[in-house]
Amino acid sequence: MKIFSGLFFVLFIGFSLVQFNDSHVILWLSVYLFSAYTSFCAFKNYFNPLLLTLMCIAYGLGAIFLFPTHVSEWLHVEEQAKSIDMTVPFVEEARESMGLIICFLVNLVYLIKGHKGAKAIIPNYEKATEKPFD
Repeated sequence: MKIFSGLFFVLFIGFSLVQFNDSHVILWLSVYLFSAYTSFCAFKNYFNPLLLTLMCIAYGLGAIFLFPTHVSEWLHVEEQAKSIDMTVPFVEEARESMGLIICFLVNLVYLIKGHKGAKAIIPNYEKATEKPFD
């Protein structure tokens, strides 16, 4: 898990560094830096299930919202966009949705891994789940 989380920490930092030429710099910096943060935490073997759940929901909804309606149309436009860079908004949104899917999947792995260790990071986990007035 350390290799996986360390690799994605470096990748997400790299993803965030190439966002400075985007028109929505703050949005995409926060998307990738939050994932870099969770990757760093996973590298240190610390998992916050609530944060990971919220991030997975946000990344999943964002990816669905930005995902192209027809994948075949996206692939066709992607082939045409090789010569015109990122001037077609449709291609940019498709690539952004892929970035969100990567963030979603990586944080989902951390959530599943962290769920197993939730008792270790929440103090008095067994006592907190007991009913106080039994």
